[in-house]
Amino acid sequence: MKFVIFAISFVIFLIVILPIALTFAVRNIPGDVQPSLKDTKKIYGQYTYYQSLISTRDNLAGIGVSLKNPRLANKHETIFNLYDQNNTLIRKITLKGENIADGQFVKILFEPIASSLNKKFTWSIASPDSSKDDGLEVFLTDKKPVWSQEFMVNQKLSEDSLSYVTLHKPSNATEVLRMVLVDFSTKVNGDRIFFMVMGILVICPLIYLLIF
Repeated sequence: MKFVIFAISFVIFLIVILPIALTFAVRNIPGDVQPSLKDTKKIYGQYTYYQSLISTRDNLAGIGVSLKNPRLANKHETIFNLYDQNNTLIRKITLKGENIADGQFVKILFEPIASSLNKKFTWSIASPDSSKDDGLEVFLTDKKPVWSQEFMVNQKLSEDSLSYVTLHKPSNATEVLRMVLVDFSTKVNGDRIFFMVMGILVICPLIYLLIF
């Protein structure tokens, strides 16, 4: 009987309590899935990389990007700038290389931009004090999403594209809850065998309780 009670409690926790709890824990939601990682570009010296995008949501609040810091060698400042569609600087963030692990997914967060939906923005990343030997590396992708626009190296157009994702401040708890449920259903579809086994382990005690 204790096992049955535990199983029922687990189902309630998994389906009801956990998603609600996650709505309070989530501060930013991604605008899309980060594209697959490919080669890298080293951030150092005179090189500045510019990546344009079309925001897919309101409340643009950050950029999520994967960075390499081999041997944790980089200790310098890396400058992130965000420009609006008129090329006006609207946000500036300074990253510390010593706080970035090798291969880390870094969330570069800033004050949310309320009416960002369908507007064009460009972000840049540079580290003038870093050298070729210790510079951070930013990942490219060969799976450029439709909302990601032109990529430039020192204002010169490149055929490459950075692998990154936009981050947005949720407008309400309902939006976060919907995202959590969609993410959960995606995981279920991705590993159906695991969730089928879990379902059997949960349903069997419930049937037992109803019969006996």
